[in-house]
Amino acid sequence: MGFFKSIMSVISTDGKTGTPFKPDEDHTVYFKGDGVTKTDAARVAGFFKGYGYFTDSNQADVQISSKTATDAVDVGFVIGSPTVSAEVEDYFKDATEGLQELFPGRPVSVYLLDINLKQLKQL
Repeated sequence: MGFFKSIMSVISTDGKTGTPFKPDEDHTVYFKGDGVTKTDAARVAGFFKGYGYFTDSNQADVQISSKTATDAVDVGFVIGSPTVSAEVEDYFKDATEGLQELFPGRPVSVYLLDINLKQLKQL
């Protein structure tokens, strides 16, 4: 996944990114809000390992957030480009169905973020 550049691991966990869950040294799932837990972060990490986003040859981070246990879950990916290519968009669109299975009965929204955590695109 050479087209991804993640910097969330160097951003302070000041409440903007959330609490880090690190399944290994190169990957982090940040969870934020009362609607997601460390267990949810672990399940998301497992999903992305199986999906091929968390590999031994890349560093990648994800942010999940939800206000309450019944609210929608937002999933954000930091990409290193100020624009979104069709390849990047398709890759994460394809992941959305699998993410939905992790949060049954709750809507899942997927976002691509720039290096400043500004939303580039909702998928």
